[in-house]
Amino acid sequence: MTVYERSLMVLGDGILRGIGNAPWERSMMSSTDVKIRPARAADAAWIVPLAPRLHDFGPPPWRSREVMDQAVARVLERALSSAGTDAIVLAAEDDAGRGLGFVHVHTAGDFFTGETHGHVSDLVVASGVEGRGVGRALMAAAEGWARERGYRLLTLNVFGDNRRALELYTRLGYQPDTTKLVKVLG
Repeated sequence: MTVYERSLMVLGDGILRGIGNAPWERSMMSSTDVKIRPARAADAAWIVPLAPRLHDFGPPPWRSREVMDQAVARVLERALSSAGTDAIVLAAEDDAGRGLGFVHVHTAGDFFTGETHGHVSDLVVASGVEGRGVGRALMAAAEGWARERGYRLLTLNVFGDNRRALELYTRLGYQPDTTKLVKVLG
């Protein structure tokens, strides 16, 4: 068993089984059977409409939810339509092929050290399957993608009021790094 496979086994309440050669192609048995695979361009039909869930927690008052949703849609459409080695959208689906969620991860560089690492841009789980391990499985797949590239770190950003996401990331071992503060000047 590889280090990557062992790291996937740490998920807790799920049993993982490999279904392909790529590290992110794993399934997790929980209350919902979850298969993680690289998203295809055709998946934009369900992934892009799911993306506004990112902002369901209620963004800060100085940010327009509409503008945020449009920005995320543009980035996802671009990521889904272009193949590259520096970014991937991973899709979670059930045994029937229904989309359960996605994670968009890409290569980034650390501001202070210049170290190349993975960065999670977006993690979204469909409302009907929250709490069933889908987010955890997607994050494990994102971590596997980063490990496969030899990255030491995987980073992400989360809004301070998004308590559910903060709790998930903390349970998964993510720690605060920098904190961005905003003051509206006019």
